[in-house]
Amino acid sequence: STAEAVLQEMDNINIRRNRRSGEVERLRMWTDTEFENMDMYSRVKRRRKSLRRNSYGIQNHHEVSTEGEEEESQEEDGDIEVEEAEGEENDRPYNLRQRKTVERYQAPPIVPAHQKKRENTLFDIHRSPARRSHISKMIKTEQCLLGVFFLLNRCLPLNFRAEDLASGILRERVKVGASLADVDPMIVDKSVRFDSIGGLSHHILALKEMVVFPLLYPEIFEKFKIQPPRGCLFYGPPGTGKTLVARALANECSQGDKKVAFFMRKGADCLSKWVGESERQLRLLFDQAYLMRPSIIFFDEIDGLAPVRSSRQDQIHSSIVSTLLALMDGLDNRGEIVVIGATNRLDSIDPALRRPGRFDREFLFNLPDQKARKHILQIHTRDWNPKLSDPFLGELAEKCVGYCGADIKALCTEAALTALRRRYPQIYVSSQKLQLDVSSVVLSAQDFYHAMQNIVPASQRAVTSSGHALSPVIRPLLERTFTDLLEVLHKVFPHAEFSQGDKSEDVPSLILDDSEDENASSIFETSCHSGSPKKQSSAAIHKRYLHFTMSAYHQPTSYRPRLLLSGERGSGQTSHLAPALLHTLEKFSVHRLDLPALYSVSAKTPEESCAQIFREARRTVPSIVYMPHIGDWWEAVSETVRATFLTLLQDIPSFSPIFLLSTSESMYSELPEEVKCIFRIQYEEVFYIQRPSEEDRLRFFKGLILDEAAMPPPRRKQAALRALEVLPLALPCPARELSEAEKQRMEDQEENTLRELRLFLRDVTKRLATDKRFNIFSKPVDIEEVSDYLEVIKEPMDLSTVITKIDKHNYLTAKDFLTDIDLICSNALEYNPDKDPGDKIIRHRACTLKDTAHAIIAAELDPEFNKMCEEIKEARRKRGLSVTAEQINPHGSTVRKTEARVEEAFRNKQKPTMAVWPNSANKCA
Repeated sequence: STAEAVLQEMDNINIRRNRRSGEVERLRMWTDTEFENMDMYSRVKRRRKSLRRNSYGIQNHHEVSTEGEEEESQEEDGDIEVEEAEGEENDRPYNLRQRKTVERYQAPPIVPAHQKKRENTLFDIHRSPARRSHISKMIKTEQCLLGVFFLLNRCLPLNFRAEDLASGILRERVKVGASLADVDPMIVDKSVRFDSIGGLSHHILALKEMVVFPLLYPEIFEKFKIQPPRGCLFYGPPGTGKTLVARALANECSQGDKKVAFFMRKGADCLSKWVGESERQLRLLFDQAYLMRPSIIFFDEIDGLAPVRSSRQDQIHSSIVSTLLALMDGLDNRGEIVVIGATNRLDSIDPALRRPGRFDREFLFNLPDQKARKHILQIHTRDWNPKLSDPFLGELAEKCVGYCGADIKALCTEAALTALRRRYPQIYVSSQKLQLDVSSVVLSAQDFYHAMQNIVPASQRAVTSSGHALSPVIRPLLERTFTDLLEVLHKVFPHAEFSQGDKSEDVPSLILDDSEDENASSIFETSCHSGSPKKQSSAAIHKRYLHFTMSAYHQPTSYRPRLLLSGERGSGQTSHLAPALLHTLEKFSVHRLDLPALYSVSAKTPEESCAQIFREARRTVPSIVYMPHIGDWWEAVSETVRATFLTLLQDIPSFSPIFLLSTSESMYSELPEEVKCIFRIQYEEVFYIQRPSEEDRLRFFKGLILDEAAMPPPRRKQAALRALEVLPLALPCPARELSEAEKQRMEDQEENTLRELRLFLRDVTKRLATDKRFNIFSKPVDIEEVSDYLEVIKEPMDLSTVITKIDKHNYLTAKDFLTDIDLICSNALEYNPDKDPGDKIIRHRACTLKDTAHAIIAAELDPEFNKMCEEIKEARRKRGLSVTAEQINPHGSTVRKTEARVEEAFRNKQKPTMAVWPNSANKCA
């Protein structure tokens, strides 16, 4: 019993000791802050401890007792420290509704356990172009372009492959983001000059006054304290030379010592989806132009950048227009910056831009007249051999009515292709290049005729032209009537005779067009000593300085220029004579006012369309308003349209050069009275169409029956069956002999490329040689250890020899390098049979070396760079160059002892030494 009592007391001591350590641990775990942040369930519910048994296997009941029982047992045991801790715990406030504070989750930074330190190599400083750009680095540095690349990849061309997109210029464009207008450089054709432009002499002189003269003659502008015009607006139909003049101006300003900076922006280049970005781009553009002044800013299609501001328009466009207005003529001085705008729709531009200070001058680029067309033809055919005759160019210019400059250029191109098609039709059948005689391809008038049949002028693609010349068939019947009509036209509308005068386009005639009045009175103040002030003031009262009596001689005027072509139905006044008359007046803009023009646009009322036509005619004076079938037109329209038409017609000034031309399919006496009031007989505004005379009819039938019908039919079948000439295949073009400077430049470029290749191959070889797996292949074999190696292996190779060959410039391509790596592998497989475990290890590591080298080359070598090296190798082979170590390194190089020993062994047919694998004696690679 005594022993049992001692054991029981020892168990009690252990239990109290464990209870005391548990309470201390609980007090340390629950601090005051954590206790206050606990919710009601955490504070009421305690963690249940595990059960323990005494040495007799009896369960201790106080181990699973509640918190109250534990406190009672602690009081019985007399543990003072535990009672103090429980007292402190009971003193805390009890609040079941108190919530614990919200703490955000913060993930700790992930630090790699074993971070590898990378040593800096040569390739960290110099990035070789032979290496690929790693895709992960591109994603990290250009994450903002991922969306753009995704959209571009969805719009790839069907005939491009993946290797085509990753090659050459396409890859470079993707790198710099060639779709962005801000970084895309503009290439201007340097061959376009002012002498390459025909029919625009007035515009060229005005541009010289704005840009060239302030640079060459600044003293003139300083004398009068004036500033040259700083803005001009080009407007007119498409293809009339607006952008061409801007290109020529850029090239003209690039000549000489002081060059003018030329900036070109298209209408949508400055627009952006971000709010305020477009305004910022405009400000940056003007700031850059100011820093590089004198400069020119050319806005092509400016109507897309600065449209008319209205309440229906988006506020963003209004902000852009306001910014452009402030930059062009705001509080800040623009300085030596000339702004040029080009548009096809003048009415779409905001009116605030069209004032002095912003766009000082407006140049109308109209369709060229006959003389301008002849000049343009001479420019495009001046390099032809033989040259076209002057009479033929004049007749061709007469036929090309309605052609713009772009149409005339396309006509010359199409005529040349037609002549080639007529002379050598064989080239359209053969897929190989044939030998042609270029001198035998000679153009004829028939080629130009067929070219004109295939070309539709740009001005006639949207709207059919109203004017055309008399056809050869109908000319004998109406030629006399048309001559009489021209005489009446010159009386009614003198501007027609003035426009048909023979005016030269040379610069002196344009400058001396306005003669100086040497006898005119002085407009400057006279000295006070020349006479009394009273006499001077009285003489000044009766003297007139501004008188325009001479203007009638320079530009004659007429009162109410109107003409009506009237006659019987079918006399040709609408189908032949009126179009021929408009063909003669091709220099003037024609505005057609007929029923289709009034009712073709459903969004406009007929009254609005009529007012728009008259507004355009008054803006482009001198002009022509053409009204065919005026009798039918007057009966078809409503009263409001008639009243609108009469009101607009009366509002035109009496001496304004707006010519009203009308035709009627009925006699003058049958027309309504309102129409008779518009065209009066006493003013010679009515022209009667007479029937063709007997002489006219005889000329018509003579050409039709005696000339055309008597001609034999063409033998087209025989011409088609005629055998075509068999042309031999063209010989390959001989290579052009390069000059010494070109050869030296080419060799320098090739050497730079091969230098990058050698740097790349050295790095690859170093990585292979420093790998512990490939130590056996890093040095030549030891002939003392392996005596029969040279008998089995005829061409030994190792990584040290590869390094030597790199230094001696023996590798021109990566393929040559991989050939030696494959040779190392094949030698190891040939000398080490697959029997011994040591041999198997060497064979395995040789194959690993080969695969590793090929994988590195395939992953890191740029395909385009490798292609360049292949081309260099092929070019040197064709030139007959043999690259040796003596040619590359004439001063010689230091040869290692091992290399010398191997070379001596080869000469003496002895066995070289080898570097053996640690645990495999008598085995070699």
